Amino acid sequence: MEIIEGPKAHEHPLFPLPKMTMFTCHLCGLQDDRFPYACNLCNLSFHKDCAESTPEMKYSCHPKHILKRLTRVPSVDINCAKNPLPSTIVHLKAHEHLLTLMPQRNFVCDACGMDDDPNPYVCLPCNFMIHQNCIDKPSIIKIYRHDHRLYYNHCLDAGDWKCGVCNKEINWTCGAYSCSKCPDFAIHPRCVKRFGIWDGIELEGIPENNVEVKSYEVIEEGEIRHFSHEKHNLKLQEESDANNECMLCKACNYPIYSNSFYSCMECDDFILHKKCADLPKKKIDPFYNMLTTLITNDIRISICNACQNVSQGFTYVSDDHKIILDVRCGSISEPFVHESHPLHSLYISRSTEEKFCIACGDKATMVLSCEECDFILDIKCSNLPKMVKHKNDKDHLLSLCYGEKTSEQYWCEICEEALNAKKWFYSCDDCDITFHIKCTLGDFFVAVVSLAVNSLPS
Repeated sequence: MEIIEGPKAHEHPLFPLPKMTMFTCHLCGLQDDRFPYACNLCNLSFHKDCAESTPEMKYSCHPKHILKRLTRVPSVDINCAKNPLPSTIVHLKAHEHLLTLMPQRNFVCDACGMDDDPNPYVCLPCNFMIHQNCIDKPSIIKIYRHDHRLYYNHCLDAGDWKCGVCNKEINWTCGAYSCSKCPDFAIHPRCVKRFGIWDGIELEGIPENNVEVKSYEVIEEGEIRHFSHEKHNLKLQEESDANNECMLCKACNYPIYSNSFYSCMECDDFILHKKCADLPKKKIDPFYNMLTTLITNDIRISICNACQNVSQGFTYVSDDHKIILDVRCGSISEPFVHESHPLHSLYISRSTEEKFCIACGDKATMVLSCEECDFILDIKCSNLPKMVKHKNDKDHLLSLCYGEKTSEQYWCEICEEALNAKKWFYSCDDCDITFHIKCTLGDFFVAVVSLAVNSLPS
């Protein structure tokens, strides 16, 4: 290899190194693992083509003047200068006509709705403008936080649209991805590129494999045969006896009060919430993006990976059994809407930094967070039952309260200790009494675990 001597990229001679090494080019700033050219005096490394580049050049996006190379604050970076954009492009997926580069013009991209690049490709007859990066965008994708495929549309139906990723407004006159099965779900094209949203696979031409499998067979209206109880049919019931404290859903282990539910037509002790019976047999889990299968836990106690709660109910389990989610956590989907925070949607957030849950004050690294404000909810609190029954108030149901702004001291009816009214708690409005969540649900979960332990084979 020859020695490169100035005046080009550097004032001193540049010598080729005899072996491949990882380096950062001093001129273009890119890392590489090829054979660099190095300055022995300055301890700097360069790509060969960067080292041979001239101090001045003509650039197609700025034809009126010569561009001079700057070592600081460049107007055009080295890579764009070395690889100028083509003056015209034909790309029928993006637009049916020839697209022409129009430098130095501010515009709103018709494909994504953004105005962050002053060099559009333009179709003059159609008044169509598009970013160079938007020309080759995928047509069909699958993102982790939605259960169905998304299709690119050049415009949406007129209306008020919110992005299912960032929760910000979507300009319906510009391009966006939308779901054919969920009429209100759409996302910005730019949000597809955010970390952890899309796997980078274009699905056009790939047959759709419907992952979700129904958990039951419909026998007739209001009657099903569920996989978890195949010996008998289940009948839909619209009302339950609120005074019956023994009615626990086999899937989620939560009591059944006013919810619609299925009950066995032959057995007295097999009951499922309707929403639990409707859960698919297979689905992509919302936390780890893995295929999971719904299984029953008749004699086994499980610890949910998401909320860390103990459960003997149904669980979603990955093929390698490394992921175990109770049905409450396994059925979470994004955007997640919680009654305590109705103005904004919540999204699953994972980080190494612990965050404080607004409901209980505990620290957690996996939470549901609001991208508009500082609202953070840990996974276990997101699934708390809105109504429960407790032996300390046998006549009424207790309601979940989302905290109150008060200076008054509240006390727990169970442990008789102080209760932080700014955090969540259970209360009975009829009796004007309050309960810690842990005290209220503690007895219930102990009973469930005791039942599970006693049912284990000896």
